[in-house]
Amino acid sequence: MAIKKFYRCVKYNMNIEEIALKIEILERQNLSKSAEMTNYTQSALTSKVKKMEAEIGQEVFKRTPQGLKITNVGTQYLKFLKLITEEYDEFLQGIGSAQSNTKISLGTSHTTIKIYGASIMNALQTNNIPLDVDYIVESSTSLNQKIHNAEMDCALTSNPIKHYPDLNYDLIATETFEVISNNSYIIDFEKRSPVTLLVLSRGCMYTQAMAEWLKKNHVPFTMKEIKSVSSILDFLQIDNTIAVLNTKLIDLYNYSNIHYYDLQQLNKVIETVFIYKKSESQQSSIFQLKHIIKSLLLEDPIEQS
Repeated sequence: MAIKKFYRCVKYNMNIEEIALKIEILERQNLSKSAEMTNYTQSALTSKVKKMEAEIGQEVFKRTPQGLKITNVGTQYLKFLKLITEEYDEFLQGIGSAQSNTKISLGTSHTTIKIYGASIMNALQTNNIPLDVDYIVESSTSLNQKIHNAEMDCALTSNPIKHYPDLNYDLIATETFEVISNNSYIIDFEKRSPVTLLVLSRGCMYTQAMAEWLKKNHVPFTMKEIKSVSSILDFLQIDNTIAVLNTKLIDLYNYSNIHYYDLQQLNKVIETVFIYKKSESQQSSIFQLKHIIKSLLLEDPIEQS
């Protein structure tokens, strides 16, 4: 029976990573949140839902005013996908591979996981490194405190303001962020007109730097959190709206028709650090993960489609 199910996986051109993504989509029933947790755009996930429904010949979601709701067929398909992953795990355990995997909880910012999340997982698999990474997405301040409290193993995030003496803050890369708007709605900040600031996270260091600049220059503003990167471009079509984003993230999503602001006294350089406890018992595994991450940050991230 397991062989037949494996054959069906091959027939429908499904691999373990694709199965995991389908489970994520079906379980969460919210493409915006699934896009936030993966390195896919919301439109790419919409295409995957359509492909999924074409494969099985029936709808897996009902479209309601409240959002997506899984159908009975979708529920059955979800159970089938989970069964495949369970059988795959049993196979790995049988040959001894799964038993050697070390679990590590890695904290990241919203920006970091969108740029590097999938690339980190692909690099671990490509290099056959037996690490099972569990992502936790929060602000740099929160991640910093949680590692200090031993609530997670390590984090890749912007350099937080507060440094705990029991933690290492290894500089991995120096990155930049940009302040942008739609080309049709260029803002003259000297007029002190109210603006809407679009951000991925209120706790992000980019967000805090831009908010401080607006306050210092007496520009009234309201802040709006937009979890979907692709949606920010749509919101920028509203007058008096700006966004602050990592430069690599802008390139990754192929933003066009945008205006870049060169603002005096705004330092757009942010240090990205890898945080972990000095007395961490899993240091060998953490150093393996750090090495993979450091090599990735020296390269351009690969866009997922």
